[in-house]
Amino acid sequence: MYNPGMRQMEERHVANQIDLMIWSHRLDLIAISNLKGEVQVHRLHWQKVWSLPPPKENTKVDSMAWRPDGKALAIAYNNGSVCVIDIEDKSVIDKYDFVQEFKDETEFKKYGISCICWALKSGTLESTTEYNIYDDSSLFLQNPPMPNTSYKTQNTNENDTEFKDSSEQFNQLNLLIVAYGTGTIFISVFGRHPYRSVHLSQFTNDPQGNYKILDIQLSDDFSIMQVLYLERCSNRIMVSIINTSVLSAYSEELSIVANSQIQIYQLLSRLTRTMKAVTEAWEHILLEMDTKMALYASTVPEGGVSADLLELLMLGVPSDDLEGFLLRDLTAKGLKKFGTSVELSYSTIQKLVLKKLNIIGQNLVYHLSELRGHAKIPDRYKILGLDEQKVTAAVRACFAFLNKCLELQQVIDVSMRNYKAFFRWLFVVIVRLLDEQTPSEIVKITQQELTHIADFLYNFDNVQVDTSESTDKPVKFNLERLGQYLQDQELTILPDNDDNPWHKILKENLCLSKDNDTIFCIDEFKKYSLIQQQNHMTKHIEEVFDIHHKDIAQNFSALFNIKCYDANAPLEVDDSFKTSQIFDVEQQRFMMALVNTKGNSQILYFMSVSVKERYSATTRQYVFSTSLLKDNSDQTENLDILDIQFYSSENLSLLLKHPSSEDSTLFVQLPLKVALENAEEFNMKCKNLIFNKDLPSTDLAPLLDPSVYKVMEKIYGQKIAVSGARKVAVVLSNIQRKVKIFEMEINSEEEDDDIFDSTSQSNITQGETSQTTDKNSTRENISF
Repeated sequence: MYNPGMRQMEERHVANQIDLMIWSHRLDLIAISNLKGEVQVHRLHWQKVWSLPPPKENTKVDSMAWRPDGKALAIAYNNGSVCVIDIEDKSVIDKYDFVQEFKDETEFKKYGISCICWALKSGTLESTTEYNIYDDSSLFLQNPPMPNTSYKTQNTNENDTEFKDSSEQFNQLNLLIVAYGTGTIFISVFGRHPYRSVHLSQFTNDPQGNYKILDIQLSDDFSIMQVLYLERCSNRIMVSIINTSVLSAYSEELSIVANSQIQIYQLLSRLTRTMKAVTEAWEHILLEMDTKMALYASTVPEGGVSADLLELLMLGVPSDDLEGFLLRDLTAKGLKKFGTSVELSYSTIQKLVLKKLNIIGQNLVYHLSELRGHAKIPDRYKILGLDEQKVTAAVRACFAFLNKCLELQQVIDVSMRNYKAFFRWLFVVIVRLLDEQTPSEIVKITQQELTHIADFLYNFDNVQVDTSESTDKPVKFNLERLGQYLQDQELTILPDNDDNPWHKILKENLCLSKDNDTIFCIDEFKKYSLIQQQNHMTKHIEEVFDIHHKDIAQNFSALFNIKCYDANAPLEVDDSFKTSQIFDVEQQRFMMALVNTKGNSQILYFMSVSVKERYSATTRQYVFSTSLLKDNSDQTENLDILDIQFYSSENLSLLLKHPSSEDSTLFVQLPLKVALENAEEFNMKCKNLIFNKDLPSTDLAPLLDPSVYKVMEKIYGQKIAVSGARKVAVVLSNIQRKVKIFEMEINSEEEDDDIFDSTSQSNITQGETSQTTDKNSTRENISF
């Protein structure tokens, strides 16, 4: 049974004005944003968990929403970005940017992100109830490792780390819904898989409609969506009831596709980091070459380094300049160190390609092939926008990437063979020039090794550079064939496909390339570098999940559009118009409450829509008179409503202005049973305004028990944030720098016992702040 008692737990003063407050329904955490654009997460007793600065200067928070499990927070900024933040370490799990759909950021800020919510579907997904051997990819795949960004910290001898999906595989479907711009609704499954976007005008039969969505609420089974919005041209508040049964009927398929995309995009992220590590290792080789050879290269004409070395190889006698370089600048000791460094870099690249890129590529092929199999079931997956042709093209691109990795591996093998022969030969030359004895096994060089050395020196310093650049640019060394694969341009030295296993298979089995849309010919991508092949693959994968070509409106349909409230003047929705919605799971009905704090601030507009058996709706206007206080006064007046929020499906929390004390506020827990019993049913197809002058206002004060309200002294409240699931409430003062936190639903005896303690605590909080800070380091993190 609900107990209306409440007890003050904390009273705090903060440095920066608080803008938004929202409780987590799963954990005792509250997210707060201030006018500087910072977001902080605090525990129940106001211990700060972390603070997140704004992504840019002059950026503020438009809205926030907790993920249903309480382990992530979605933050919408007025620059058009939505960041999903991990609660444990405040890392960015995912990010969406909506400003791209507008000319610039300034235009977007005119509309902003007006609403964001995170809905949870009731019931457990069948695919997660029991183990399915066919869905266990670990039986077929190696775990893709998490590479370090810098190749120097790679420990290639260690076992690869366990592949752990940072986003939980939820047992229940949940949707992140973002409303922005002129009425666009964006839906993301699990907050990771962009499902589709739809404009509200598609449900209002007004293609030119300009709207501001105030709140969105989904039924527990995702079959009905209720959208509360402002029609900007008429300053009218409307409610749209939308049939979204496709989300309910295809929840299993949505979950499967979303999980596939999460896996694939994580693999792409790891692929990008691995490629960066490969490039860094290669750049280290070039840096070593430039450091050791640049001085000598600057004294000879272009191509002179390779010419002098080839001459030394063929004649056995170095030029005077080359001899001086080998003996004074390079030296035998320096050459050994040089060779070891280059060998380490080559070895790193080889292991990154073999143990990282190949495994990631194989995982990508597996997940995309699985997705391709789903796309072949059109009655289940076509409605979700899964296109078989696009998935097949992505699979084909992944195969080509894997073949390019194999091709690069062969080039690396040849490069390592050649450079080892080169350094051994050059070491022998230096030792001979020093007239020192060398072991016979080192001196002996075969004809095949001579060929390898010649290959190594071919185009050693012949690198194409942009002629528009300065001629003083240092000489770069390309080290034959390897470097061209790590540049975003076509190969200049094409590989020999005769040794390529894939080429041999196709040549011996011509039937494979016939009527098979995943088999590709090597010649198609022969000139592609590894970077180009990666970009090609990423492009096709992104096309699979591109939402811009998907039309969600054909699967959603408007059931009712209800005219609720006409302001007859431009509405300051952000500041003055308070709204709140909730869905009652037990009774299967939506409930909505509205207050215009700068208009008829004494009136609470209440409406409920039942979807249990048939669609029906009730409405009423309510006021709270001073008789609520039972002060035996002869004169009564209606109290101003400062803020509202649904505490649960049984109670609505209201903040009322005290009629006589300017530094006090009334906190009321309105039993919704009372509001529903006094509401009247109306025709949902009616074209008239629901809340109009002819609708009488009912005074709820005589109908309420005195226990449902509490006088809050020494705080003129402006905003509230409540959570029935956690049984907590917080009240923000009108100056937005003072908060009071309350524990709800306590026994009346506990409340009475706590009155003196809380008052005393409130009085001494400011006086002991500095002492507490010195004594307890954790207190340093309790204010903005």
